[in-house]
Amino acid sequence: MSKFVPQPLQDALQARVIELIDLATTWAAKSIKPPTLGFRAAGRNGGSAHLHKNHINLNRLFLVENPQHYMEQVLPHEIAHIVVHQLYGRVKPHGIEWQTVMQEVFKCPPQVTHHMQSSLVTSTTFPYQCSCGTVELTVRRHNKVMRQKQKYQCRRCGEVLRFASGESTKTNF
Repeated sequence: MSKFVPQPLQDALQARVIELIDLATTWAAKSIKPPTLGFRAAGRNGGSAHLHKNHINLNRLFLVENPQHYMEQVLPHEIAHIVVHQLYGRVKPHGIEWQTVMQEVFKCPPQVTHHMQSSLVTSTTFPYQCSCGTVELTVRRHNKVMRQKQKYQCRRCGEVLRFASGESTKTNF
């Protein structure tokens, strides 16, 4: 699967996938196809479920530093998306069906976002100004402003943010 994720951890994740799918299959009284797992090192998401491919990508940078959190929260979160898709089709991503699977089937809190830290994940931001002071925008948002595709407003004063033409900043997450 990935040379960057140790094989024992990959094996443990795969065993957890089977355990969660078995719980969902028993609860639903319907066969649910286990998803495949992949590992990537992009962005700040802990994982993502690709419903039509029946595939889950896990952020390997967060995974290697937070393996227990992946077993207890991230993997159930993503598998709940797969289960809901196979049982109900297209529904709200974190709607009542997903919340029910998380709580009743996997016995996990239905958290939508994670709070993991990693010294391996960095993000570049760019300084923007308004009357309140400086606001940092991500590379994606900065590029939209530069291509004149988007304008962003300060959440406090409502003023349109202006690029401060300073140096970009790298931040660990």
